[in-house]
Amino acid sequence: MKEFFERKEPEEQVFVFTDLQGGSVNQKLLPYSADANVILITGFNLPMLLQILMAEEPVSRSEIEEYLQEARQEMKMVSLAVTEEEKHNKAVKEERMEKKEQETVSYTNSGAKIAALRVDDRLIHGQVAMTWTKQLKVQGIIVANDAAAEDPTQKMALKMAAPSGIKVLVKPVNEVIRVLNHPKAAHMRILVLTRTIKDAVAIRENVGEIEFLNVGNVGRFDGIDVSEKKILTSTIMLTAQEIESLRQLAALDPKACIQQVPNDEKKLVKDMIEKLG
Repeated sequence: MKEFFERKEPEEQVFVFTDLQGGSVNQKLLPYSADANVILITGFNLPMLLQILMAEEPVSRSEIEEYLQEARQEMKMVSLAVTEEEKHNKAVKEERMEKKEQETVSYTNSGAKIAALRVDDRLIHGQVAMTWTKQLKVQGIIVANDAAAEDPTQKMALKMAAPSGIKVLVKPVNEVIRVLNHPKAAHMRILVLTRTIKDAVAIRENVGEIEFLNVGNVGRFDGIDVSEKKILTSTIMLTAQEIESLRQLAALDPKACIQQVPNDEKKLVKDMIEKLG
């Protein structure tokens, strides 16, 4: 560590993560934190580490404090076990919400403005939770997937994967179109996630303006042999049907891009389509 810090440039920002405050490793590294560009963080967790790795350099001390607060909120007890009373209350609440949506929401394109629509075969996961929600400054995530909407365990897991303070809704694609066209949707920054490009096309055709349309990860877990697919990138593997859907998506939104994480270079979908011929 001594050799490392001797090679460090004065303006270089360095983050040092140690396990326990007051522990021997922490004590050895503490003197280096006298340099304002050396940030020593102890008792960290993986969400905190991801925040720093994905942040734009340099990172201010106020941003670090914000990351620390968010990382603390990620410490939760995770359990699928629920009491009968909790099951009953949840069922009653969901029934009321369903009735309210059916009464007030139509399929008509209302011109709602959506922050982003992203195709991601993992739906809500680390990249979405820790990077895209912050990058896009979203207040809510809507998962548009028929299978997930019918699976209570998966719905619960997806909601647990979202960052604290981000509201999550998991609905079939047609129901998501209803929700997005409700006038209230225009007052909230929403990230919409689909597992397939075909579902993304359905949403893009039936809602209003979408600020950012992004294809991140698709086709890796659908059970179809890779030999039957066209590999666009290491995370995008498409069948002939999905390639056709990709063409439709590019026609609907020429600015649609391929980008796995915010720091990656944006590649326009229409340019990738041209390369396919």
